[in-house]
Amino acid sequence: MMPADDSPPVRAPAAQRVAKAWAADEARRRLSDLARSRGRPTYLVGGAVRDVLLGRKVGDWDLAGHGAVDLARAFAHEQGCRLVMMHEDLPTARVIIEPGVAGAFLDFVELRAPTIEDDLRARDFTINAIAWDIRGARSLIDPTGGAPDLTHELVRTPSRTCLAADPLRCLRAFRLVAELGFSLEQDTAQWVTQLAPRVQEVAGSRVGQELLKLFAARHCADAVQLAEDLAVLEAFIPPVAEMRGVTQGGYHHLDVLGHSLLTLHEVGRIISEPGKVFPSAGGAVRDYLAHDHRRSALRLAGLLHDLGKPACRTVEEDGRIRFLGHAEEGARIISRLARSWALPAVVRNAVATMTRLHLRPLQLVNAAMRGGGRPRPPQKPSAGGKLPEHAITLTAIRRLMREAEPDGIGLMLLAAADRSACRGPSSDFAHRRQVMEMLDGMLTRYLTWQREQRRAPRLLDGDELMAELSLEPGPLVGQLLDAIAEAQADGHISTREQALDLARRALAGGE
Repeated sequence: MMPADDSPPVRAPAAQRVAKAWAADEARRRLSDLARSRGRPTYLVGGAVRDVLLGRKVGDWDLAGHGAVDLARAFAHEQGCRLVMMHEDLPTARVIIEPGVAGAFLDFVELRAPTIEDDLRARDFTINAIAWDIRGARSLIDPTGGAPDLTHELVRTPSRTCLAADPLRCLRAFRLVAELGFSLEQDTAQWVTQLAPRVQEVAGSRVGQELLKLFAARHCADAVQLAEDLAVLEAFIPPVAEMRGVTQGGYHHLDVLGHSLLTLHEVGRIISEPGKVFPSAGGAVRDYLAHDHRRSALRLAGLLHDLGKPACRTVEEDGRIRFLGHAEEGARIISRLARSWALPAVVRNAVATMTRLHLRPLQLVNAAMRGGGRPRPPQKPSAGGKLPEHAITLTAIRRLMREAEPDGIGLMLLAAADRSACRGPSSDFAHRRQVMEMLDGMLTRYLTWQREQRRAPRLLDGDELMAELSLEPGPLVGQLLDAIAEAQADGHISTREQALDLARRALAGGE
């Protein structure tokens, strides 16, 4: 451990870098002028200082000081900005500089100790415990040695007491490892191991927010693997304990948890370089992955897609291990978990849907490679990712993607990662490579069809259909429109009259 006291201040150019980043915005410069005129120190603290020193984009500008909330009120009044009080127990105020613009706000919080040094010593990690006086200080305040830890790429807590003060900090340690690619300092790792079970005492919504950030981060798989190595992963995600030691066989060389961790690593690889796994559909994949929530959902699905296997495991008389119904069971467990974490509906639905459907893309591929049950030599997709016409019908692909909306692309990525993580005795490299080519081909064909459909004239709309067939509004209208769109896409119909005839025949057949 580095000494927490008597650390010399970090001199320029570090302070100059922080000052330059702070002064890049006119509103922040005006705040510095106001702080100087009031004669009381106000400090930029936390992640903002850390990220400037690391050359990262700053997300939140957090300020602390005695009288910080009064300063916030004065600044908001002077600039004509909106002020929102966020926490009454620890007075915190947010000044919204530009409504509707992400990150265009400043947060002000009262010091939690008599001095800024004491306040910093009580913070979660040393790299978040560096401060700079916005009145134009020429040095940083770093009583816990956070700047050296940045240099050495370490996540370190000032003391065990700091972790124990808020058990969620144990999970936050892994989130920082995931975001920054840092290592966990030895004493900190030991204290995290001791205190992690107390995370269950924390409100589920707070746990969910940390997990969202962790699973959106580039080094998520390494951080989750570290949590497993330190035997604390189930403290954060309790059901994973049941996955450990559940053997599989066949295509699998690892138990359920080991396979799931490897799938998470494979998801990360695809996210980092989508064009290598999906060369034909890489552009659409990159667009899909541009959103943090989608990356979080995909990585969560990578880790949890087989969550239902322990409850569904059976062993046949011939020794074959089966997991019938595990996808549906896993989706049910995930839905309960996601609600307990108060995850956004878009993430909760995406993880549950991808888990429920994760077998389907590979089932289509495997059936095509078997030729409908007849063994045959592997079929390589043709140029442009198009599969042989007899392999997988476009109708089957469309139905699957429609069921997975709006996360059909994510489902294909999950299937690719799942297959890449299967390296058991039944697997081989050539087969795995062909599966990847076919998944890329399926996605490419669907995206091509989607573009063509946007340009195709619509034969009927819902109002016309109801008027022509005397139908009431309801699910039946949507089902008929889907059937018409599918028949049009397959080239079976091309006129309004043919669409109406199809709808009439569908109604007659349902009577």
